[in-house]
Amino acid sequence: MDAMQVAASLAAAGVVGLVAHAAFAQPRDDGWPPRGKIEVSRETLGPDGFTKQWKNAKGYDIFSYFWPTTHAEPKGVLYLMHGHNVNIVFEFLRGRGVGVDRVYEGSWIQALNKIGYSCCGIDVQSMGRSAGFGGLRSYFESFEDVIADDFAFIEKMADLGGDKFSKGLPLFPFAVSMGGARATMMILRNESVFKAALLYAPMLSLERISKQGLNRFLRPLIAIFNLVGPTWRLAGEAKSKFPNLQEEFDNDFFSDHSGATRVRLASEYLKVTEHIMANLKRIMLPFATFHSEGDTMVDPEGSRRLVAEASSEIKVHEDCPGSWHVLIHEPGNEKTLEKTIAFLNRVNPP
Repeated sequence: MDAMQVAASLAAAGVVGLVAHAAFAQPRDDGWPPRGKIEVSRETLGPDGFTKQWKNAKGYDIFSYFWPTTHAEPKGVLYLMHGHNVNIVFEFLRGRGVGVDRVYEGSWIQALNKIGYSCCGIDVQSMGRSAGFGGLRSYFESFEDVIADDFAFIEKMADLGGDKFSKGLPLFPFAVSMGGARATMMILRNESVFKAALLYAPMLSLERISKQGLNRFLRPLIAIFNLVGPTWRLAGEAKSKFPNLQEEFDNDFFSDHSGATRVRLASEYLKVTEHIMANLKRIMLPFATFHSEGDTMVDPEGSRRLVAEASSEIKVHEDCPGSWHVLIHEPGNEKTLEKTIAFLNRVNPP
């Protein structure tokens, strides 16, 4: 048996082992979200924040959050779009330590409310406090289903949120990581919905990440796994370079810290990011993208190519030296917030 045959045999054995492990060692899902625990505290919502639930096209209960500005005439609405395996509260509100609910006081949302912007968003189906397919956690059948929820929410936003979320107000996707892919897909679909976009470590490319560790062996087989075990958790996930933030994530009840992405989601993410990278020239909307070269969760190259290839007249790339991926909470986030406000003032003058 030559070296190539040995390698092929080892690869086949490895696949059989992975399939067996995935089939028999997967944790059971008990039905997500747990109905008795979805209430959001007043400390988290702040004095004026509130929540609403609504059913999407597939009948899943989608949990939405609203933080209206106190300004009589809002400058606009920021549509908060969270990333993979987290939720609106964890992504955008201020942390106070391990195992403690995040709060409105001192958060980016409070700062943006103060300058006249209302903020709102949804927990993606099956994540945070939203329900999804089969009661599974962190699983959806198609990325298109997620985008459909985003557009549906925008249509319902004024009815759910009131005058401070009126359809006549300028609307901005305010998107983190996987939320950046959601926002970009929406822009490619109908950018006239938005006035400009703000992206933070957006998931636009996964080429580098898909070639690291076990992922490089799993990627050629993902189509097979997607057919036989779409809910299996196989794709590895990076950890934060900031231990305190990693520990907060690991202890957040509404974030999924299983450590592995389900096969269907990994497959959808690859498909969506490939589509985005092939269509960057179609984007004409003004945008700012914030990214760190030290990001090991998604590829910083995606942000660089977005700025290089998009047809937008206003396109800004802000490097975040010393940061990793969770830019809103990492050291130096105050400067990122200042740059965020400066960009908003540029594209939506006071």
